[in-house]
Amino acid sequence: MKYDDQIYRPPKEFKSLLLQVTSGCTHNKCKFCGMYRYTTFKMESLEQIESDVIEASNDPFYRYSKRVFLLNGNPFVLKAERLIAISKIIHKHMPNVEVITMYASVKDIENKTDEELKLLKEAGINDLYIGVESGNQEALEFINKGNTVDEAVREMKRLDKFDYNYYAMILTGLMGRGVDIAKYNGQKTGEMLSKVNCRGIFPMSVTLVRGTELWDLHAKGEYVEATEFDRLVELKEIIKNLNPEKTALISSAHNSNTMFVKGIIPNDRERLISEIDEILQQSSPEDMQGWIDRKRIRL
Repeated sequence: MKYDDQIYRPPKEFKSLLLQVTSGCTHNKCKFCGMYRYTTFKMESLEQIESDVIEASNDPFYRYSKRVFLLNGNPFVLKAERLIAISKIIHKHMPNVEVITMYASVKDIENKTDEELKLLKEAGINDLYIGVESGNQEALEFINKGNTVDEAVREMKRLDKFDYNYYAMILTGLMGRGVDIAKYNGQKTGEMLSKVNCRGIFPMSVTLVRGTELWDLHAKGEYVEATEFDRLVELKEIIKNLNPEKTALISSAHNSNTMFVKGIIPNDRERLISEIDEILQQSSPEDMQGWIDRKRIRL
C-alpha cells in the first residue's frame, strides 16, 4: 500500500481500510492547521489505486472490509467522474465494501451539482467528514477557512436533500482566551448545527502547531491561547444550543479535547451538560491547565 509519510483519519475509522487517492489539501490556508502545511496536493493514478485495492483484497485483515476511508485532506474535491471510477475499482475487488468515506470541505460540496451528489451517493460514497470548525463568522474569517457560515449551512442542507450521512468536525478555542468569547463561539456553533442534520458532531480543540500562522501570532503576542477551562465552557455552550431536527451523535473522542463526552442530542443533552458542569465546578482553571500536554498534539 502506498502512503505519504503523514496521514490522518478520524477516530471512527480505526478499522477501515485507508486508501490513498490524493496527497495534501487543496485549501491548505487555515491559520491553525499544520497537517498538510508542507505537502503539495496531487492525485494518485487510478493504476496505483487499483494496485493498492488488489493488495488490500488479498490481506486477511482487510479482505472483508465494509468501510474504506479515502486519504488525504479532502478527496471529495476530486471530480465526480473520478470518484465514481475509484468506487468501481473498490467494489470490483472488494465486494463487501458498503461505505466509501472521506474528508470533504464546504467548497468541495459546493462544486458538485445535485445530479453529481445523487450519483456519488448511489456509488456508495457517504459518511463525509466536513471541517465546519465554527458557527461564528468572525472565527471563520480569522482562521481563513475559505467559506462562510451561510455557505456551510447551505451545502450541508444539500447533503440532507440526498440523505447523506455526514459528520461536522468543530474546533473549540479558535478565538483565543476568554470565557465570554468561548460562550459566544459555542452559542453560534450550536445554533448553526441546529439548522442541518449531521449524523455526528465531533469536537476537537485548537492546538498551536509550529509553522502555522496561528503559532506565529502567538509568538508575537498577538494571539492568546484559550485555557482548558475556556474550551470546556465552549463545549458546554455548543451542547446547550444544539437543537437539530433529527438526533445526532456528539463525541469528543479526540486527544485534543479537555474532556471526553459522548451522547445523543437532544436525548442526552442534560446529562452531558451536567457532566461538564461537574468538572467546571470541581476543578480550578489553574488545575485544568496541566491536564493536557498540547505540545504533543498535531492538528
